[in-house]
Amino acid sequence: MRNVNKRATSFKRNKYIFVYSFLAFAVVQFIVFYAVVNFNSILLAFKEYKGVDDAYNEIYVWSFGNFARMFREFQSPNSDLLTGFLNTLKYFGINVVLMIPLSLFVAYFLYKKIAGYKAFRVVFFLPSIISAVVYVTIFKNIISTFGPVYTIVEKLFGYEMPPLLNTDGTATPTIIFYTVWTGLGINMILYQGAMNRLPAEIIEAGRMDGITWLRELWSVVIPIIWPTLSMTVIIAFTGLFNSGGPVLLFSEAGSILGRNKTMTLPFLIYTLTWYGKVYEYPAAIGVFFTLISLPIVLGIRKLMSKIDPEVEY
Repeated sequence: MRNVNKRATSFKRNKYIFVYSFLAFAVVQFIVFYAVVNFNSILLAFKEYKGVDDAYNEIYVWSFGNFARMFREFQSPNSDLLTGFLNTLKYFGINVVLMIPLSLFVAYFLYKKIAGYKAFRVVFFLPSIISAVVYVTIFKNIISTFGPVYTIVEKLFGYEMPPLLNTDGTATPTIIFYTVWTGLGINMILYQGAMNRLPAEIIEAGRMDGITWLRELWSVVIPIIWPTLSMTVIIAFTGLFNSGGPVLLFSEAGSILGRNKTMTLPFLIYTLTWYGKVYEYPAAIGVFFTLISLPIVLGIRKLMSKIDPEVEY
């Protein structure tokens, strides 16, 4: 009996060692690659470069100089920061105002099993599983000069399209169109998964009452799948200032300096750190917009919870 208890104790101890070793790896990753990195970013935001001393050592001082520089650039109408901020809001607005409702409508019609719904489901979800590099390359070739779109427009209307990705007025709208074209997949799958769990009795009762498809969507489907819908809205707001679009992949749409008004906040931070080898100023930009987005996200979360219809099924 003593040997049995001893083996059981040994097995239990080894089991805990095994489990805690895996947890320790995750904890170390979190500390090193999240906590330390973000804490260092906050410190960098308050460090200002002042040059080098006689021994060629870099001199830094603690100050709010990076934030002062940021506010000065906001006042310049041609600054990359202002352009990036406005373009980022455009991407975010398109996501919330157009892509989320469009994903909901597409998911609803696929849920209703319209003709060819299986094929449509694959087509809409393909951009989420195929490399973005592939899709960007295809898209650039389609809209390029002498490409298919250019040729069709010229033959039908006699109009020679400008290079869409190299013109100030069309570069950002073209990339935004691409994000809409390829951005329906994830939300659509989430919404359709929630709709597939709808009680058939409720849908049948609505059909017997003669409600229209729009009334069914608004009064039956949306209230029931509200937790999923509100979650995607909250997630969208958490990426309020990270809505940059695939500007880096559309390299011809702008140089590393943001030519053709394609600059976004994420791309600006990337170019400053990767090409400019500057870390303090981008850190200040990140800290500033994080502080702004935090109360917005908390407010949206509270709003979504307040208007929750609390439907149970």
